[in-house]
Amino acid sequence: MALIQYPAELPAPLLDGYALKKGDNRIRTTMASGRARQRRRFSRVPTELSASWRCHGNQAALFEGFVVHALGDAIAWFTADVLTPQGLIPHTLRFITDPLSDCKPLGPRTWEYRARIEIENRAVMSVEQTVAGLLDPNTLEQFTQGVVDAVDSYQE
Repeated sequence: MALIQYPAELPAPLLDGYALKKGDNRIRTTMASGRARQRRRFSRVPTELSASWRCHGNQAALFEGFVVHALGDAIAWFTADVLTPQGLIPHTLRFITDPLSDCKPLGPRTWEYRARIEIENRAVMSVEQTVAGLLDPNTLEQFTQGVVDAVDSYQE
């Protein structure tokens, strides 16, 4: 079954108040010595997004219609672009809180909606992309050759 796509006619969330909060996937145990052990509990945890939308004119009615009819009163999963450090990336989302339960008029034709959203699996760089970014502007081969040259030219 195809996921519902957030309509392009509706505004993106505002940056004011926009925050990503990853769920904790670690267990921390404090030992009798005062030191602590940490281990990963889960390999994948949801990320929570706090967002708000400002809708002008007919956008507010469209936003409410989308939430009620397309998402079954903010229950169904949907896809939308999410702003991350990598830029705008499509993610699978669902509302934690109903945006229609926290809306207010800002003027005669402007409405603001607020909600918390669950991101099913937040995208992060792959291992290869991370290594390439750390080695930039060199490639892995250039870095490796530089290490070999440094070891070969090392004088005791």
